[in-house]
Amino acid sequence: MRQKLLSKRLLTAIGLVFLSLSLSGCVYLRLLSFKNQLKSFDQNVWVESSPTLTFGFRNPVVKDSDFVFISGASPGKIDKVPQFPSEEIWTWTFEKRRSSPTHQPYTMEFRTRFKDGLLTQMEIDEAFVELVGGNLILSMFRNIGNAKINKLRRSMSAELNKNSVEEMPLPSLAEIMDVMGEPTRIAKPQSGSAARCEYEFNFHDPENGKKAGQFRLYFTGSLQDSQKAITSFKITGKAR
Repeated sequence: MRQKLLSKRLLTAIGLVFLSLSLSGCVYLRLLSFKNQLKSFDQNVWVESSPTLTFGFRNPVVKDSDFVFISGASPGKIDKVPQFPSEEIWTWTFEKRRSSPTHQPYTMEFRTRFKDGLLTQMEIDEAFVELVGGNLILSMFRNIGNAKINKLRRSMSAELNKNSVEEMPLPSLAEIMDVMGEPTRIAKPQSGSAARCEYEFNFHDPENGKKAGQFRLYFTGSLQDSQKAITSFKITGKAR
């Protein structure tokens, strides 16, 4: 009797494992499809830059449940759209991790809009757009189509350097620190005067306060002449 019970539990556990793997595989395939859509950016995405920077997706593939699965948490806020019953706006607030309690706090807010459970729009934090410029964020978003994705680590990284955005005005480290405060970390290379300032942002589960999502921004520039424009900008993202 006990052996049958153990066998039943084992089969149940195996079934749950395979179900979990199949679900995670479906999520990954949808994200991969979304990434591939961004390679044909103009064909699949429309952009609105007033009053905020908003990306709209003509062929939605990512589900609202994918966001919950990847982060393991619900957003901080969900608003129904009264005039469109099938639509919702989810708000995600990320907090900068401060390396010292005395450092300036800074938060970034993103809104995702879903219709019938599919991602149709994404709105970027307004203050961040004003700081770095909509064109730079647009270039970075286009670059996500070629981003490196690590399925096992649930991570993504994309990078722009000065050569690829020559015609765009870039902020200086002084401007960035004035708005966002002190970086989470500063990495100084062994040679040269450039430094890489890292800002780590975390989303916390509104129910238990645990870390549920993270992205990092890297700005490379001169600390000695902090008024000079940065030379590169990188973003990495990681799920829980």
